[in-house]
Amino acid sequence: MNKKNATSLLTVLAFTIGLSSAQADERLEGAWIVSSWEALGDEAIEDAQPGIFIFTSTNYAIMYVNTAESRPEYDADAGMSDDEKMAAYDSLTANAGGYEVDGNTFTTYAYVAKDTNYMAGFPENGTEFDFERDGETLTITSKTFPQPFKVVLERVEGEDGPWKTE
Repeated sequence: MNKKNATSLLTVLAFTIGLSSAQADERLEGAWIVSSWEALGDEAIEDAQPGIFIFTSTNYAIMYVNTAESRPEYDADAGMSDDEKMAAYDSLTANAGGYEVDGNTFTTYAYVAKDTNYMAGFPENGTEFDFERDGETLTITSKTFPQPFKVVLERVEGEDGPWKTE
């Protein structure tokens, strides 16, 4: 390769890397907490329960309370009854894996999940979502999730978040 071709190649690579970096801010990347939740067809949940969605450039991890009420507590001295364990288990959604973006749609592929049947379907367990980002707000609407929902998230990347301690 001659010097002119090498310089041209480096210029194209630098432009491509710069373009990719500029686009990253408009995508899903970051750590996001739930600010509101709406089960489609139902009323919005006014006091949305805690949840966090974390996206890197190719991977994601989500955990959120999937009920309108706070998760039930139990008597720590007595331990959890079977009913309390089921209530705690049923009220939490958790999964992580990879994702792909196509326009304003992304598809997650859960490599690990609380739901063993969902996890067992990897890598064919794709779940589609539409998304819209407006600055530090990300709105996600499920497309193929069994219980359709719309969640509004606020970016906490680089901040202490609601778990900040003194």
